[in-house]
Amino acid sequence: MAEGESGNVLPMPKAGEVVTDKVLSMAGLNAQAFSGEMNPSPIYRQMVSGSPSVFPYYREIEEKDTAIASALETRRILALAREAKVQSADPASGEAQRYAQGLSEFLEAIPKFREACAELLDAPAYGYSVLEINWNPNESGVWCGGLIGRPQELFTFGDWMDPQTGDLRLCSYPGGSGVPVPPAKFLVNTSQSRHGDRRGKPLLRRLFWPSWFKRNAMRVDLHYREKPNGTVVVKYPAGSNDQQKDLALESAKAIFSDPFVAVAENFGLMNEALYSTRARTGDDYSEVIAYLDAEMTRIILGQTLSTRGSEQGVGTRALGDVHQQTMFEYIRNDLASIEDVINEQLARPWLEWTFGPRALERDVRPYWRTDKEPPADVNGALDRLAKARQMGAKIAELEVYEAGQIRQPDAGEAVLPPVAAPMDLFAPGV
Repeated sequence: MAEGESGNVLPMPKAGEVVTDKVLSMAGLNAQAFSGEMNPSPIYRQMVSGSPSVFPYYREIEEKDTAIASALETRRILALAREAKVQSADPASGEAQRYAQGLSEFLEAIPKFREACAELLDAPAYGYSVLEINWNPNESGVWCGGLIGRPQELFTFGDWMDPQTGDLRLCSYPGGSGVPVPPAKFLVNTSQSRHGDRRGKPLLRRLFWPSWFKRNAMRVDLHYREKPNGTVVVKYPAGSNDQQKDLALESAKAIFSDPFVAVAENFGLMNEALYSTRARTGDDYSEVIAYLDAEMTRIILGQTLSTRGSEQGVGTRALGDVHQQTMFEYIRNDLASIEDVINEQLARPWLEWTFGPRALERDVRPYWRTDKEPPADVNGALDRLAKARQMGAKIAELEVYEAGQIRQPDAGEAVLPPVAAPMDLFAPGV
């Protein structure tokens, strides 16, 4: 099985899933946590305390707020779009190359590995993400039958009253005490851990208040827009009793909201009041909603101009470039985080089980790496080379091919004839 197996410290994994359907049924993964809740303060207190009951609220916020859902999805998609591969510690070493080839084949054989990485990228939004590793040891080696995302509320990192800085524990129901999980059985990706708290800093907690205000502003705005302008006033005779006053009030409400209404003959209606009291267009609500959308986008992506205009509807190209670079730094951080998870929590035990402790030594250990650099600006790079050429700089042909992201043709290979261009980088110097 494994080379140097006698030196392995980590016990071999067992097949099967720890988080069973019975355990999952206790979590309840619907996105209806608010259920008409009108007082947000107790909810936010639960979020600050790290209660497991907040995760359904987080899911509902992402599900119902389109600005939040769009920005989070943008951040995930841009991270998943980067290329990833296993890198050998030493291309000149046959041993290092063998370990790298083995790890690459192992990761490529994992079903829906890309989707698993997408679930790991839930960590910035929810604070942390947990995936169960479905190990499949057999006579040919140790393989992975899948990485399965699990609800965060089923896990703790210690007793609930203790700091959440310890090892992962699995609860049979949300809020339970939990028991330690088998080693190398779960992947945990924590976003921005502070003071060792493995629950991280969830973005959805910071988004709670602006999303709440936005949705309530929309509710008030829609309520306003479905009502006519003005205020209905129905007069009742002086000295009327409470019943007559209530009847007048109900008549006024009916006139305001219903297309057809009948009132008593002796009730007086002040028509002039219909035109003076509620004269507004509702644009102020739209401005509030647009402002909150921009704030939430900035919290998630670090900017706004890469997804929409600035709050004033305009923005310079230079400012847009700065905002885009900020977003790329956020994505770089996300990629570095899942690299650590894959290398330390998935690849490390597999390498030890398959090749023994030697495969973990620095000079031969392979690593799964992602391309954390932003997409290259091909046009900009070629323009810079052209300007340098005009100024007399000596430009290597290989640098031009690399900047243009095209392959240099092999000797004797048929090539397309050159076309006229404002600046031919390969032409003789002027």
